Amino acid sequence: MWTFLKRRLRKRAHFLLISLAVADLLVGLLTVPLYIAINTMTYLDLAHSLVKSVYNLTDIFTAIASIFTLAAISLERMYAIGWPFRHRTLKFRVYIFAIAMPWILAAIFTSITLLAFLSITTREKYVYIRTLFLSTPLLVMCIAYFVVFKKRKTMIGNHNHVVSETRLAKTLFIITAASLLTWLPFQVVLLLFDFGAIVNLPYFMATVFIIKVLQFSNSLVNVIIYPFRISEFKKALVKVLRCGVHVCPRDERNEVVPIQQGRLGQFHHFQELHIPNH
Repeated sequence: MWTFLKRRLRKRAHFLLISLAVADLLVGLLTVPLYIAINTMTYLDLAHSLVKSVYNLTDIFTAIASIFTLAAISLERMYAIGWPFRHRTLKFRVYIFAIAMPWILAAIFTSITLLAFLSITTREKYVYIRTLFLSTPLLVMCIAYFVVFKKRKTMIGNHNHVVSETRLAKTLFIITAASLLTWLPFQVVLLLFDFGAIVNLPYFMATVFIIKVLQFSNSLVNVIIYPFRISEFKKALVKVLRCGVHVCPRDERNEVVPIQQGRLGQFHHFQELHIPNH
C-alpha cells in the first residue's frame, strides 16, 4: 500500500489494488486472529460465543470485500483491453465507484447475515442470498478474463502488443486459477452443509479447517500475484527495502535520488507503472 501510494506510482487503476490490499490486510489483522481465538478458547463459554459472533461477521465482511474487489479489478482490465480508447477517458469518479461498491456490498451482506443470526430473516432466504453473493464475483472474474483471452487472440497479429498481452494473459490466468482454487472448495462444502448433504462425516472438522486455510490464503496469493507480476512495483519495492537498511539521500521533493553504482547499484528512473491497456 505504501509503495503504490508513492508519488510516481499513484495511478487511478492502482487504487483498486490498494483497496484490495486493505481488504487482505483486514483478513490478516482481524479475521485470522479471531479464527484462531474461537478454536483455542472453547473453555470460556460466554466469551467464546461473543468472539465467534464477531468472527463470523468480520470473516464475511472482509471476505466479501476482497472477492468483490477482485471482480472489480477483472472488469477494469476487461474494459481496458476490450475498449482501450474509452478506458483512457474514464472519469475518476468511475474508479471511486469501483472501489466503493465492494465495501458497500460487503456491508450489505454482513447486515443480512446479522439479521439471519437474530432470526429476523429465514435461513432458506439467507442461504440463497449467500450463494448469490459468493458465486457472483467468481462468475464475473471468469467471464471478464474469458473476454480478455478472446480479445488477445484477435490482437495476436499486432506485434507492438504481443509481449505485453502475453504477460498479461499469464497473469490473469494465475489470478483466475488462484481465486477458483481458494474459493470454490469453501463454497461447495458450504452449500453441501446448508442442504444437509454432509452431516457428521468422518474428518469433517479437519476438512473445514483446510478449506478455511485455503480461503484465507486467497489474501496471501493476491499480495504475491498482483504486485510481483508488475516489474515497476518490484523495482520500487526493492528500493524501499534497500532504503530500510541504508539511509537514502532525498531531493527537495522528499524523493529518493539515485545512489552511486559502487554502493547499491544505479537506480533506474521510475516509469509509469504499466498494466497493459491495449
